[in-house]
Amino acid sequence: MVGMTEFNRTYLPINSYGVIGDCHSALLVAPDGSVDWGCLPDFDSPAIFCRLLDHEHGGYFQIAPSEPMPGTQRYLKGSNVLQTRFTSTIGELLLTDFMPVETLRAWPYQGMNNNTWTREDGSCHCMVRIAECTHGEMPVTMTLKVSPNYAASPSEVSLVPGNKGVLVSGGNQYVGLAIIGAHLHPSLTLNVVQDAEDRHPSVVLNVILSEGERLLFAVGMGRNMQATRRLVEGELHQRNFDSELAHTLHCWREWLSTCNYRGPYREAVERSALALKMMTYAPTGAIVAAPTTSLPEHMGGVRNWDYRYTWLRDATFTLYALNVLGFTDEARAFTHWLRRLTYADGESLQIMYGIRGERDLAEQELTHLEGYAGSSPVRVGNGAARQRQMDVFGEVLDCIHLYRRQGSFERYGETLDGPLWNLMRDLVEHVCAHWQDPDSGIWEIRGDDRHYVYSKAMCWVALDRGIRAAQQLNLEADLPRWLMVRDQIRADILANGYNTSVGAFTQSYGDTALDASNLLLPLIGFIPPDDPRMRSTVDRIIEGLTDENGFVFRYISHDGLAGHEGTFTICTFWLVDNLAMQGRVDEARSLFERLLKYAGRLGLFSEEVDANTSSALGNYPQAFTHIALINSAFNLRKAEIRQSEHHTDPLIAAIRLNKQ
Repeated sequence: MVGMTEFNRTYLPINSYGVIGDCHSALLVAPDGSVDWGCLPDFDSPAIFCRLLDHEHGGYFQIAPSEPMPGTQRYLKGSNVLQTRFTSTIGELLLTDFMPVETLRAWPYQGMNNNTWTREDGSCHCMVRIAECTHGEMPVTMTLKVSPNYAASPSEVSLVPGNKGVLVSGGNQYVGLAIIGAHLHPSLTLNVVQDAEDRHPSVVLNVILSEGERLLFAVGMGRNMQATRRLVEGELHQRNFDSELAHTLHCWREWLSTCNYRGPYREAVERSALALKMMTYAPTGAIVAAPTTSLPEHMGGVRNWDYRYTWLRDATFTLYALNVLGFTDEARAFTHWLRRLTYADGESLQIMYGIRGERDLAEQELTHLEGYAGSSPVRVGNGAARQRQMDVFGEVLDCIHLYRRQGSFERYGETLDGPLWNLMRDLVEHVCAHWQDPDSGIWEIRGDDRHYVYSKAMCWVALDRGIRAAQQLNLEADLPRWLMVRDQIRADILANGYNTSVGAFTQSYGDTALDASNLLLPLIGFIPPDDPRMRSTVDRIIEGLTDENGFVFRYISHDGLAGHEGTFTICTFWLVDNLAMQGRVDEARSLFERLLKYAGRLGLFSEEVDANTSSALGNYPQAFTHIALINSAFNLRKAEIRQSEHHTDPLIAAIRLNKQ
């Protein structure tokens, strides 16, 4: 009986997947019990499961009833532990998926020692799947198809005697599957299925589970085949995964208990926080933009990028959102990671790095993969690392400013002077020398450099945050020059970035095109939200950059790439922020709630929403989107409190605020 390998399965909606992780990597689990994307042990490791990007040739790891049936997924409360439930007239199967975590403390991390794994084979980073029959009986099929190195390398499979597990090797990757409890099930069969045209054999297990019976599956990686065999035959069988599940649940819930948000939409906010935490790389403090690559921004198109790296912009936005909720350790870890980056001065600061600080992120196309639903090319690496994006200087300095403002230096017994202030001062000086240069902009447009309004505004932020630190802490700086340059940048933006005939801040100087990034101008403190120029900019964006749902495109102008893209969810949340800050609270709330309906059933968002089909587009889950959700919920709450204060006795308003 082949079971689920015969299941006629097409590409699933991007946001239908559940995601589990351990702050080293993350895996995507479909509602039919299939892990369709997985990189172990790290976010940027070559994928061993990539059916998400090639249904026919990509590997996967599926556990489900032998007769195909829909499953329903949920996260165990306050955690990233995922459960999928399959129910039929004969029985019920409960599948619990998690990645064990040692700790969720961002700093210091105990799993690393001098940048090497504390366990030689890295086995502390694994995926655990518990299949349990909770009612009646259920025929269950497990299919394991490992496709090493993004399915580019063939694999060899061997079974461990006694149904203990499976060993798979290929492309210098070594994967071990331990099957725990197999000896208790005499009906269990385990076979290797080889398709003559497929270079990746499948391992198929069939078993009938009765009420109360279960099997446990653990997948780990070894440094070589010998280490992987020891892993499968020894360590994984010796570990108490019930205890590790309880500890993992405790870690997630203890971390989440720090969250101080008590306003509306709390469930969505907490799920977003858990998703963001899952995308941090614990050993270094780096934060990935998403744990996937090449999920399309345009179905069938070429806008497919690798997001498994750390954009300084995305990471600093993430830290701001977490700080809003009361999480501060992550900012400390990221700030230390920033200080360890290898660069001589502002000229060599990149916009993005690998999760360990790697500078070389050479982009290549994997032509052997068809891409999600035929969307090619599939890319690994990211050529945007070579771009000049002046906004990143403002974002880095704003991150350090936030870290300082929240009192973290004092809390951890640190000071801003010394190496960190030298870093800040170098970045400010670089902006002073180069703020008039054109760049590629926040959206990484692959064309000629231009004078983007948002880039100029973030140069202003860089000067502003540096000036504040120097003034408030009496630090050494060329303050007269910095103050002069800050004023010059502001005057330049107001003179050249606002187009009076359009009635809006435009994408770049001398341009008429709108750009949603300008919705950030009041959020960074560059201009008051009720300034007439900002009000008109918001109105023009609503008129010219939204779809029928009111969702916002980041821009509509030509960007040098074929095809089009969906509405950018983060940009729509920025519109929510502006409406809320302008006192248009009912409009803001309505848009926010419409947007929440476009999350997947588990509350996770991708990058975009297709304006025609309303389907999810882009890499998933997308940190940018969950950052914006948190900030918008917070800004909407503040706006509602302000609104109530205009119509309510001050004492009652204060009581309401305390309750929230």
